[in-house]
Amino acid sequence: MTMEPRRPSATESLAEMTARVAAFQVDSVPREPALGLPETLRDKVAPGTGELRPFFGSTVAYFLEDDDERLLADVAAELRAVHGPGLAAPLPADSLHVTLHDLHASADLAEVASRIFLDGPRAATRLATACGLGPVRMRATTVFNLLNISVVVGLVPATPDDHARLVAGRALFDDLVRAPSFTPHVTLAYYRPDSDEPIDPDVLRATLDRLTGRVAGHELILDPSWLYVCHFSSMATYWPI
Repeated sequence: MTMEPRRPSATESLAEMTARVAAFQVDSVPREPALGLPETLRDKVAPGTGELRPFFGSTVAYFLEDDDERLLADVAAELRAVHGPGLAAPLPADSLHVTLHDLHASADLAEVASRIFLDGPRAATRLATACGLGPVRMRATTVFNLLNISVVVGLVPATPDDHARLVAGRALFDDLVRAPSFTPHVTLAYYRPDSDEPIDPDVLRATLDRLTGRVAGHELILDPSWLYVCHFSSMATYWPI
C-alpha cells in the first residue's frame, strides 16, 4: 500500500521538509508482489502501448541547465534499460523540469481552458516577482517511486536561504491555486498501465537504490532565467507563455 505524503505546515523549515520527504522517499516501493498503478495514471498514459496521452494544463516550472539535463537524462536512460516495457514513452530531455507550483490540469481541455486563459496574466505578473528572488541551489537526495505513478529524483534546497527563496516563490502563486504539499522533484518516467511486462517491485527497488547512488548529493541551480509559466498538452510537451 502506498503511503500518502504528509502535508507540511505553513511554516515548514528546511529540516522539517527534509525529514518529511525522506519519510516516503526512502524505501518507496511497496512490499507487494505487483506494483498497483492508480486509475488516474490512464489519463496521462495509454494502457498497453505506453503512449503519452493528451493532457492539458498550466504550471510554473524551472527547466534545467545543460549539465543537469544530461545527467538526469542519462539516469532516465539507465532506468529504461532495465524497466522499459513497464514504462510510458520516454520524456524528452528538454522537458525535464522542477515544478514550482502546479496550476491547472485535466485530460479534458474544455474543463480547464477558461481557467488557464484567465490566470495567464496574473501568473505572468507573479513570475516576474519570483524571478527577482534569485537562484535556488538544490541537492538531489533519492531516486524514488512517487505514489506508483512515476519514478522521480527528489530534491531539497541546499541551505535555509535557498529554502526561503524557493518557498517564497511558490507562495506567490497560492492565491491562484492553493497547493500546500510540496515535494521538489524531477520526473524521469511514468509507469505503463496494463504492460505485457509489468515492473517487478523487487527489481525496481534495487534499480532505485543503484540510481540513487548516481545522483545523491548532486547539486543543481534553479536559475530564474529558466523559470517559466508554461502550458502543456501532454506530460512530454511544454511551452512557455
